[in-house]
Amino acid sequence: MRFVFCCLLAVALLIAQSVLRHLFLPEWLVPQGLLICAIFLAFYEFSLAGAVAAFLLGLLLDLSSGVLLGPWAAAYVVIYGVFTFLSQRLFVESSAVSMMVVAIATLLSGVVFLSLAFEYQAVTLAELAMLAGQALSSAMLTPLVFKILRFAWRRPDRALNKRGAVVSAV
Repeated sequence: MRFVFCCLLAVALLIAQSVLRHLFLPEWLVPQGLLICAIFLAFYEFSLAGAVAAFLLGLLLDLSSGVLLGPWAAAYVVIYGVFTFLSQRLFVESSAVSMMVVAIATLLSGVVFLSLAFEYQAVTLAELAMLAGQALSSAMLTPLVFKILRFAWRRPDRALNKRGAVVSAV
């Protein structure tokens, strides 16, 4: 059920991203919501199912972009793999850490995508500037998306009180 919720949120973020592009906003201002979902999966779901979900998120972006089938999917799997290993050493509950990780992941996934999609072209300074703007806008959206996804990933065997989660005895 968690992955269905993640996919529904990803579709909603993809629609919002497309609407923002049609409102004639500059490309650097449009956040990458699907990448935020992939980073969340790297933080909270380190399993084969999480890797498949990250691949499906990238494939969904590939299908909607109309460029090639596969570069975004590969980039998201690379990002998932890198940050799954690093998430064991990061304080993933911090909003500042998650925003910084999403900003770095946006730059890294963009470079992986550009190198796979346009393999014989060098990454230009204009493309890096666009990725930097997307990294900043994606980082600003991260706390909201993480809060929504944490709702689906909370454990049902824990009852919440004002101090945090305690294990239910019932």
